[in-house]
Amino acid sequence: MQGYQCDRCDFFAHSPYLVCALHPKGPVEQPCPDFESAELWQTELLEDFCDQHMEDFFWHPLFTGRCPECHYSFSRMKLPPLVWRCPVCGWEDDTF
Repeated sequence: MQGYQCDRCDFFAHSPYLVCALHPKGPVEQPCPDFESAELWQTELLEDFCDQHMEDFFWHPLFTGRCPECHYSFSRMKLPPLVWRCPVCGWEDDTF
């Protein structure tokens, strides 16, 4: 499997016994014709992402870890919530 992109593919099984559901022993040809990128930062999507003016979002607790109103510290040991609510001041945001 060396040289292949299996570990960055959506079909990768993360198993020592199975490479993927489509090619259990790994792809026969390189590059794999069924490769689907599982990478978060795909270069074709980066241009659209940069157009969103990310500096407008840097105040959010997702980036800062703090409530923008009272500066309450949200736990970094838990997954980010779908709806952000500050237990101290009641600030709420569901932007993300």
